[in-house]
Amino acid sequence: MQLTSSHQRRVVAAAIGAASVLLAWFAREPSGLLVAVTAVCICVGWKAGLVSVAAASLLAAVILLSPAYGAENGPVQLTAFVAGAFGLWLVVKIFRTISFYDRVYQDPGPNFTDIPGLGWSAYPDGRLRFLNPAALEYVGVTAEEIREIMNADDFSWWRRFVHADDVEPSMAQWRHSLKTGEPMIVEKRLRRFDGTYRWFRDTGIASRDERGRIVGWYGHIEDIDDRRKAEAALHQSERELRVLVDTVPTMIWLMTPAGLPYYFNKRFVDWAGIDSAKEEPRGTRQFASHVELFHPDDRAAVKAVFQKSFARGEPLQHKGRLCRKDGEYRWIDSRFEPLRDEDGTILRWYGVNFDIDDEARAQESLRLADERLARALRAASLSELSVSIAHELNQPLQAVVANAGAFQRWLDADPPNFDHASRVAQKIIRNADAAAQVISRIRALFSKTEGEPRAIDLNAVIREVCDLLGERLTSNSVKLDLHLDPRLPETAADHVQMEQVVLNLVRNSIEAMQDVSISERNLRIVSRRQNDGTVEIEVRDRGRGLTDLERIFEAFYTTKPDGMGMGLAICRSIVEAHYGRLWAENLEAGGASITISLPIRAGDTAKAPTSATASA
Repeated sequence: MQLTSSHQRRVVAAAIGAASVLLAWFAREPSGLLVAVTAVCICVGWKAGLVSVAAASLLAAVILLSPAYGAENGPVQLTAFVAGAFGLWLVVKIFRTISFYDRVYQDPGPNFTDIPGLGWSAYPDGRLRFLNPAALEYVGVTAEEIREIMNADDFSWWRRFVHADDVEPSMAQWRHSLKTGEPMIVEKRLRRFDGTYRWFRDTGIASRDERGRIVGWYGHIEDIDDRRKAEAALHQSERELRVLVDTVPTMIWLMTPAGLPYYFNKRFVDWAGIDSAKEEPRGTRQFASHVELFHPDDRAAVKAVFQKSFARGEPLQHKGRLCRKDGEYRWIDSRFEPLRDEDGTILRWYGVNFDIDDEARAQESLRLADERLARALRAASLSELSVSIAHELNQPLQAVVANAGAFQRWLDADPPNFDHASRVAQKIIRNADAAAQVISRIRALFSKTEGEPRAIDLNAVIREVCDLLGERLTSNSVKLDLHLDPRLPETAADHVQMEQVVLNLVRNSIEAMQDVSISERNLRIVSRRQNDGTVEIEVRDRGRGLTDLERIFEAFYTTKPDGMGMGLAICRSIVEAHYGRLWAENLEAGGASITISLPIRAGDTAKAPTSATASA
């Protein structure tokens, strides 16, 4: 018969003890009481066994010393009975203690001492039966103390070793496992021998016999304190990172390798009004639903460039209008970078959005202001050159008048001379065309719309400007020296803007030489082709030179008492809008040099800008 609980053992001990007492009483033979003492010592415990020895001795005294017994040597027999009962109790106690110690702690075998970490076992009713040496060493309990703990019938040892905050939860889980037979897995803090607590994962599994009955519990306690601390530190880092991502002043969002959005930081959610509670699970949100946030005019282009970038795995920068939660579309600068592993496989995409609407509007306002200033500067330049323009226009008009008179005389001759009249008519046509070209240039300079880019001859532009400023060159005693490359290739540009740039540079050079002697007033203009696929126009003067080579191109910077400081700034804007460069140098022999560099492009394929959109 297997007694699997303390209650069953006590019942059996009580039954055997009662039967022995009755048998000894009716048979008037106290030796039967030794059976009751033995049953109590074995089934209940050594303390209860000691009490049973005392009780049996009293009952034996009553039997042996009673007149009915009639024995003369009653005291001697009573002494022998007491000695035998006590000896029996002592033998049972020594046997139980030494047998348990030998079986468990002296020679436990590999099943116990070799358990990694802290190991334990318990009886089917949950009473502690065994702690391996590592567990004893950790909690600082000796073998003698563990014997007392194992003989206890309650779970007081639980409160002794487990943290006060973890006693009730872990105890409830243990009782649930005892009731249902399910494994126990609980995390709790255990007190170390020095009084410190560390986190452990306690796992207990029931051992069953062939009938499926629980015959014991075996458990393993794993130290997880360092791991819990690492996890807590990781969670804290994740919280700090999330706070950082949510508070950084930009909109951040994450996408799967296929480009499907699955995370938006708080700044993005608040800006766009995205309801994160209604977001689809990770990686299932359709990209089209995000594209709908863009302006209808930008959606097709945005979708195309995004899909192209995701397909190739290339970083992307794109500007478009995104709808804010109040319904206003604002310009956004979007940038995307892929995160790759060691093999180059894309793990996810990181995207940031910058609200550049205010900056874009400011740049547009500045561009419009630049255009107005450029037109104003052209008007101011024309007012100063009105005398030269009138002189140039007056010559073809006077020739027209003179040739018209000659034409009339040849027709009035008798007989009319039609040959001479025809030659004079051709002269009239050429003079009228020359006057029309002067008028066309003036209208182009005053027009709000810029000319279409086309293949132009920069040498011709230089000659036209020099012809236009011919009177001014003569009045200022400036010697003009042209070194123009006859094989200079054409370049696609706006004729009027290029004429304006050269006109401004030549006028500045003329004004820079007003303070030098007449003999040194030499203006040299050079055109040449470079090997890097560009053409250059250099304007040299023999003036005082430039004081600040960089600031002269800044808007509103001027060294002239009555200057606006916009001429060279607009010139640089025009040149850079044509993908060229404009720079200045001081010459060792005196004077300054300003050079224009423009790329060579075929006139039928080039797509030069139609206006100087760069900011001055």
